[in-house]
Amino acid sequence: MTYKKTLPISLAVVLGLMTACGDEEAASNEENAEAENGQDEEVGAEAEGDDNDENGAEDWPDETLTIVNPFSSGGSIDRQSRELTPLLEEELGEAVNVENREGGNGLVGAQDHLQNDPDDGSHILFHSHPHFDGGIFRGAEYEFDDYDYMGTVHDSPIGLFVPEDSDYETFEDLIDDLENNPGGLNYGMLTGSWEDVAGQMLLDELGLEAAGVPYDGGGPLRTALVSGEVDFAFTDIEGVYASIGDEARALGLFSNDPYPEDTDVPLMNDLMGEKGEDIDFPEMSSVRYLKVKEGFKDEHPERWDIWIDALEAAVTSDEYVEWGQEQGMNLEWQGPDETYDFLSESHEIFLEYGSAEEE
Repeated sequence: MTYKKTLPISLAVVLGLMTACGDEEAASNEENAEAENGQDEEVGAEAEGDDNDENGAEDWPDETLTIVNPFSSGGSIDRQSRELTPLLEEELGEAVNVENREGGNGLVGAQDHLQNDPDDGSHILFHSHPHFDGGIFRGAEYEFDDYDYMGTVHDSPIGLFVPEDSDYETFEDLIDDLENNPGGLNYGMLTGSWEDVAGQMLLDELGLEAAGVPYDGGGPLRTALVSGEVDFAFTDIEGVYASIGDEARALGLFSNDPYPEDTDVPLMNDLMGEKGEDIDFPEMSSVRYLKVKEGFKDEHPERWDIWIDALEAAVTSDEYVEWGQEQGMNLEWQGPDETYDFLSESHEIFLEYGSAEEE
């Protein structure tokens, strides 16, 4: 920003050469002009500093930053965020902390961030889809568009699984038994999640009946599967491979693309085509992503860009990607636009189907 400064009174200096009195006047005027110029420069510097504080273009970040994790310690988001923080610190030049605000399957932390954290970019939220959407369905005090969506770190497609020693070798084997034994089988899922929606949607579309058994967390759900407590289960594929490995077998995947680590898993829509069914399931994935309370992007565009650049660099770094591979996680960065488009479409599908099920 340019500031107009007071000019020296040169004419008075010229006229002052004619008399001694004028010399004294000229000297006095020059001193006053220099003082005025100095004051103007100080004011200009202060105003420029204030302007930089307002738009965030200079010397930001200048304080510790916080990633809010709305889940308990030890889970996927907690591990991903804590592995990410030292890489972000290298990019941002400031300390980055992870703060757990658990409760309500992600509802409490999302709500607390929106209502209580400053909107200056010092706090961002690391959340999970569809747990966030499930909170809205349960009456949370926030909506989808109350946040600016920064980027996706990880997604894991939902699959249909049976124990490795199950008699159901293929998807068709399971469907045949469901058709011949209505209501005689049970399946595991997480209430208010894609696992829940996937199970209901598949059974409804094929006109089948089975008893759903809800579990509080992926760990208990997968334990129930391998122990034979349930006949089959809907859960995310990376959670299965990372926790129970070859103790379970995937019969189908709710994705449009093969899973990179196991391309032999059949895609659910391909299976529908083989059955002669005109059914097109949406992609269903557990997605871990970052966002911030709405308004930050527009009010602090420079700070927004700083965050996005730092997140992309950290998530795509060799160190982070290799760590993910060691954990059985396919970590891949998707930017703000792609993240918003996918999540907004999935959000509408999730809420529409959930509302229909409630009715």
